[in-house]
Formats: sequence, structure tokens, C-alpha cells
Amino acid sequence: MPFQFTELLDQLCPLHAILDVHGVVTGAGPTCRKILPDPIGQSVTDLFEMRRPTGISDASGLIRAGAGRLLLSPKQHPQIRLKGALFPVAQGAVLNLSFGLSMQDAVATYNLTQRDFPPTDLAVELLYLIEANALAMKAATDVTRRLQSARQRAESDSHTDALTGLLNRRGLENAVTKLRRHPCDVALVLMDLDRFKAVNDGLGHSAGDQVLRHVADLLRKHTRPDDILARCGGDEFTLLLHNVTDADLGKRLDGLIADIGTPIEIEGKTCGIGASAGWALIPAQDLRNYDNIAEITDNALYEAKARGRGCHIRARIA
Repeated sequence: MPFQFTELLDQLCPLHAILDVHGVVTGAGPTCRKILPDPIGQSVTDLFEMRRPTGISDASGLIRAGAGRLLLSPKQHPQIRLKGALFPVAQGAVLNLSFGLSMQDAVATYNLTQRDFPPTDLAVELLYLIEANALAMKAATDVTRRLQSARQRAESDSHTDALTGLLNRRGLENAVTKLRRHPCDVALVLMDLDRFKAVNDGLGHSAGDQVLRHVADLLRKHTRPDDILARCGGDEFTLLLHNVTDADLGKRLDGLIADIGTPIEIEGKTCGIGASAGWALIPAQDLRNYDNIAEITDNALYEAKARGRGCHIRARIA
């Protein structure tokens, strides 16, 4: 073909191949040579797998059929689907190709740039839109993750006492609801600190906060990871302990109250507090009547305080 014609094809249709009457490639555009190393002299059916039209077994048959629209794939990269159009010319045909829906895969596979597309092709603009959409989706996904994380933190914070890290009253209510479905015995322990007001009044609320955090650490020390610990306000603590006996619970509460009663140093001053507790040992399903059981257990707590504090008393559950 005249030089001017092939040069024009290289500019306007860089993904083209010129075929002779036998379907052998005699010329190829720059993008075609990029995706098909050394195509000159090879049969088009050796280079491509013909997907449409069907029933054509060789390149000569393709030329004779004069098939217009084609769907084919490079044999080296069969995942790439190319759209093609065959235009008969003197002594053969011109096969013009485009990447169609495989454009993203083709750009990544062949490292294509803007120069590899026709100047009027919207492929580059479409790639920009695809990339912008991907970035927007990623940003939206990141925002969604952050919102979910923030919601989870908010939900966790709403169930947790910020000072001690124990459950708060709302967290305790949820824990009681879940626990009462379990077929086990639980010990409900209500505990108040003794002489805590004197700490707040004498050393200030900062010292009082340190005492509360210290007590929370002692509660964790004397319980198991699956036990439920809550601070329900001020110096009031609630414990729900799994699978304990009377004797075991008595020893654990003795040790806990003794540790709480051991003086600690805060801001250079010795601070002495104590603890009193009331408790009840019940089947978990009885927690359906939690308010009633808690009221009876609270009476046992105040009985412990009336006996001189620093002790624990079992509630009389009917």
C-alpha cells in the first residue's frame, strides 16, 4: 500500500493489521505491534483466536468470507477480548481492532499510554472516569469503615465506665439479659466502698478517681475474664460471677475486701478505704427478676455496713 495510506492508518487506527489475500499480516500499526511482537508474516489465525464469526477455520476463509464484525483474542493473552472490523481492499483486507470492555486489562497487560489510542478515541477519558470512580468508591468505603468504627466505639463507650473501664449501668443491663439465658448458677455481689467520701473530701476528686481505678484493678485480679464487673455510679460496684460455690465465693470476697482495705499511697499521702458487700447465689434464669433480687442483695449490703463494715453478708433469697 502507498506510504501515505499506511502512515494515515498508523495515526488514525494504531491498532490495525494489513492482511494479504491469504490472511497473512503484511503490515501493522504501532499499537498492534506492541501487543503482538513480530506479527509481520504470520497468519491472522495464528495470532488471534476467532470467537465470532464461528465456523471459520483459517485466515483465507476469513478473507473470502469478508466478515465484517469480529470478536477475537490474542493467543498470548486470551483474557483480552478485542472487537474487530474487516475491510476488504485491493490484494487483501484491513483489520481494525479496539479493546472494548477489555480496555482496563489491556492497559495493565501491555502498559499502554495515550499515544497507543487513536486521537479521537474516548478510551483515555473513560479510563480517567474509571479511575476517578475507583478512587471515589475507595474514599466512600474508607468513610464507611471509619463511621462503622466510630459507631462501634460509641456503642462500646456507651456500655463502659470511662474512668475504670468496667461496664456501666447500661452495659450491666445488657450483660444480665444475655446471662439469664445460660443454664448455670451465678453470684450477684453488690459492693460499696467504705470511707470513700473522706478521700474525696480530704484529698480531692483526683485522688478519689485514682482510688476507683485501683479498686477496679483489684476486682479484675480477684475475678475471672468471663465474670461481669460494673461500676454503677459513685463508689458502687456490681459483680456477676459464674459457677461459684458458697465456700469459694466467701474466700474470694474475703481476699478482695482485705486487698481493698490495704492502705495505698496517693499523691504522697496514705489513703485508707474499705469495702462492704452483700451477695446472693442464684440460678442464672432467676436474673429475670433482677430488680427484686438486687433489692434484697442491697439490703444485705447495708446489713454488712451496719455490722461494722469491711465484711460481706449473704442475702436471704426466698
